Amino acid sequence: MTLTDGQLEEYRQRGYLLVPELLSSAEVRCLSEALPDVLARPGPEVVREKDDTAARLVFGAHLYSEPFAALARLPKVLGPSQQLIGEPVYLHQSRINPKEGFAESSGWEWHQDYPPWHAVDGMPEPRCVMTSVFLDDCTAATSPLLVVPSSHGHGLIDSYRPDPEARGALLYHLGRDTVASLAEENGIEPLLGPAGSVAFVNCNLVHGSANNVSPWRRAIAYLIYNACSNGSTGTGRPWFQNERDFTPLEPVDEAALAALAS
Repeated sequence: MTLTDGQLEEYRQRGYLLVPELLSSAEVRCLSEALPDVLARPGPEVVREKDDTAARLVFGAHLYSEPFAALARLPKVLGPSQQLIGEPVYLHQSRINPKEGFAESSGWEWHQDYPPWHAVDGMPEPRCVMTSVFLDDCTAATSPLLVVPSSHGHGLIDSYRPDPEARGALLYHLGRDTVASLAEENGIEPLLGPAGSVAFVNCNLVHGSANNVSPWRRAIAYLIYNACSNGSTGTGRPWFQNERDFTPLEPVDEAALAALAS
């Protein structure tokens, strides 16, 4: 898949681009079938909720799950991400937010993703894309990702503070006055779409989400592609949060993920 000039301009102006149903139903099914084993891992790469039951975040699935490894290199996912960055890319990090129903998985305060990658991981510039793959239908009922369009244009926003409740996410959240001002300027939009949709999101776009109180899971896999020339210099975080191999990713066959489903 090659993004059109119009899509590239939409991303530049709004800070995100949503492509509905980019993945086929077979590809989504393959990822969904792999998800239980990923969520059940006992290691530190799985960050659980305060009650230690539901998984809140799962890091690094592309390193130990064949379907998620194929997803990260799928041409229609990797290609547009690389096109938006403008040079060869590696995967700085991958994570899955399963967002289980009945509020078993909690929400996320308003934040930008880039600040901790810059301050802690030593990523020099915000030249990365948060490629967000919908593993489930993302509806108004299932606590979709909420974004403030064009907020990436403000760059690295100073008024953030570390969130001690992030439980492994190293989230820096924004103050209420800052969010209110940004929302007054550009509004707030939900990212809605059926399973298999993909949102390409600028790493400085302000976003957050509420608790999912619906009965239905709303899982999203996030692939953080970074420019190879923009590799992080920090070494404080483990393998599953800060990749140290900056070798450019090579695409797999377009049918690789669907073949795993069969």
